Amino acid sequence: MSNILASLTNAGNALDVFEQALSVVQNNVNNSSTPGYATQTLNLVAEPLVVTGGLTGGVASQGLQDSRDDYVEEQVQQQTSTLGLYTAQAQATGTIQSFFDVTGTGGVPTALNNLLSAFSAWSASPTDPTAEQTVLSSAQSVATSINGLANSLSSTSQQLDTQISSTVSQINSIAAQIQQYNQQELKSPTPDPGAEANLYAALDNLSQLTNFSTVKQADGTITVMLGGGDPLVIGTQVNDLSASDAVATNPPPTYPNSPPSAVITDSQGNDVTSQITSGQLGGLLDTRNRVLGSLLGNAQQQGTLNQFAQTLADTVNQILESGTVSTTAGAAAGTALFTYDTTNATNVAASLALNPAITPSELAPVDSSGNANGNAQQLADLGNAGNTAGNINGMNLVQFLAQMASDIGQENQTATTNQNTQQQIVAQATTLRNQVSGVSLDAQATDVLQFQRAYQASAQVLTVINDMLDTTINMMTVTT
Repeated sequence: MSNILASLTNAGNALDVFEQALSVVQNNVNNSSTPGYATQTLNLVAEPLVVTGGLTGGVASQGLQDSRDDYVEEQVQQQTSTLGLYTAQAQATGTIQSFFDVTGTGGVPTALNNLLSAFSAWSASPTDPTAEQTVLSSAQSVATSINGLANSLSSTSQQLDTQISSTVSQINSIAAQIQQYNQQELKSPTPDPGAEANLYAALDNLSQLTNFSTVKQADGTITVMLGGGDPLVIGTQVNDLSASDAVATNPPPTYPNSPPSAVITDSQGNDVTSQITSGQLGGLLDTRNRVLGSLLGNAQQQGTLNQFAQTLADTVNQILESGTVSTTAGAAAGTALFTYDTTNATNVAASLALNPAITPSELAPVDSSGNANGNAQQLADLGNAGNTAGNINGMNLVQFLAQMASDIGQENQTATTNQNTQQQIVAQATTLRNQVSGVSLDAQATDVLQFQRAYQASAQVLTVINDMLDTTINMMTVTT
């Protein structure tokens, strides 16, 4: 009789276990499209069967197990972070590239060509008032175009600063979500598939923004560290990041009045900018500090646009001031054509202007040897390939300007190519993760059939045992 009752208990327990298993399958199906969710499986174990020892076997559950693979998760996060870097670079450099008109129909290249053409026309008629006025007008257009380019690049810096601040705020917000997960984990260490799904969805979102690494602690909490090891989340503590602008002081700045660079600091005020090398924030910082810094200047470099503007102004002014306005004895010396801020080498492009004191008659076409159009001809030759006056790094002004446009075009092309390639890599990594830990509806359908059959079998055992009990009771009644 005791064996029958034990078998009845085992069958009832089996019904409960298989009902739990079916609930897990149902939960998997319901969360098949939930970001961060991994397939859950109820661990089923066989109870020992030793008839002589009174152990009647059966089935029991020993908690949930998910199919998540930490290595695969890490690969997806790393590849997503790299994609965020290239995407931000492609978008930002695309904006910068649009300021450099390489079609020859506008912008600084056209203004420079018009000035060189005005110099050429003036050299043919050095005393023609119309030619002199055209030189002044063209010089004004060059200065205005360079100012406009500098202002556009400065505005882009400000826009990137805004995006950097917004990205930092998003990172801090996600860090707070991870902190909440850690708090819940400390209160209730029992595995919660929903909370874990939210955690990994948050980590996926974080990987789009910056590079990081994670460590799962013995108490179940997650520690998140930036690429260089600076902690972002430790247990229930969040170390918020901050974004600001500053001129780098280490090493000592060569150009202390230069445009500031974007800086990221941790909650202790430590500069962690160098630790952020990937993700959207990494791409924004790279474009803001490196690409725009190379054009507008920073603590350690003047910037190519300022180099171009200063070389143009200095070369033209030097040629004009070395000559005279006519071949007449005692004729007045030439006057500078351009002015700029001489106190700040990184502000030349933004401050370049036509000398407000110059008049057309103060242009000096006569060179120091007395040639009537010697200076004008030197100015007209500034764009010639063989000319050495006004060269920068072995290139004349026209070539140097073209190289600037080519460099930023190459930056954008490289970033765009990397972005397209990385999108495929992320897709492959995500597909692999889905194969490992994603919910397969076909597999879940198979499990439903399996557990339904097991449930039905357990129910049938109960029916048989119930009939046996009825028969036994009836037999005992008849005997009595």
